[in-house]
Amino acid sequence: MTNGPGDTISVAADTLPLPAPQAEFSIGRIIPLVSSADKVYTEKEGVTGLTTDYISGLRRVEGQPRPPGPVNTDMSFIILSISLLLITVLTAFSRRSIIAGLSSISFRRHEAIVPAGTSEVLTWPPILRNLFAVMNVSLFAATALLVPGLADRSLFNGPAGLTAILAGSFLSTLLLRHLSCIVLAGISGFKSLFREYMTVIYNAWFACSVILFILNGVILFAPLKNTLPFIITGLIVIAIFLLIRALRLLSIFHDRHVSVFYFILYLCALEVLPVMVILKILGIF
Repeated sequence: MTNGPGDTISVAADTLPLPAPQAEFSIGRIIPLVSSADKVYTEKEGVTGLTTDYISGLRRVEGQPRPPGPVNTDMSFIILSISLLLITVLTAFSRRSIIAGLSSISFRRHEAIVPAGTSEVLTWPPILRNLFAVMNVSLFAATALLVPGLADRSLFNGPAGLTAILAGSFLSTLLLRHLSCIVLAGISGFKSLFREYMTVIYNAWFACSVILFILNGVILFAPLKNTLPFIITGLIVIAIFLLIRALRLLSIFHDRHVSVFYFILYLCALEVLPVMVILKILGIF
């Protein structure tokens, strides 16, 4: 059937709701805007022109400053960034030095060691490794004292001052230990022994600081509710490396056929006594 010229066709009316036309508007220059108790009525208000803030019933939310954490995150971010740069440079340009250093704390070495002299210790790879160790050990020590509340946040003018004091103390301890090893090596005649022992000390602290570097980043910047397990993990790691260092000292004395009496004497002079002095300075006992 075809429609003729006079026929009509019924078309269903369009019943889709269309949005009512509205004037241009602006959400305002103050963000965020909130209306907690007051109701917002926009139907009765006309917009005569484009304004910066025309909706009534809205009020500004006063921002509350975020409470500062126990450790200065800006200072920690700088330290961790420099540490990342140092480990990147060492990995890229001194990988063999890192591998040789880490092998010095291993108990599975059979070849003879040629310990580095004083001039070689002052070259740039050992200096960067020691700087990396000093920065991360001191940052972890400050974190372990401030986060659980063992030390007041205002101590030494804040976390940055405490970290600087701990870094200086740790560096001074390394230098005094190096000097004492030189003196004892000259008195006893075991120069090669003490050079190897100092190599073990430096590389043990470097290996320990690599783990502490990771723990520092997790403790300070990861969204954790409880960071105490990571602090305890770091303390356990430090204790393990101190034990490894003492056992390596024993193996060095054993391989060179030195009396156990001298081992005990040197262990007390080089390991126990410095720790007791540091604990006494910090007021632990």
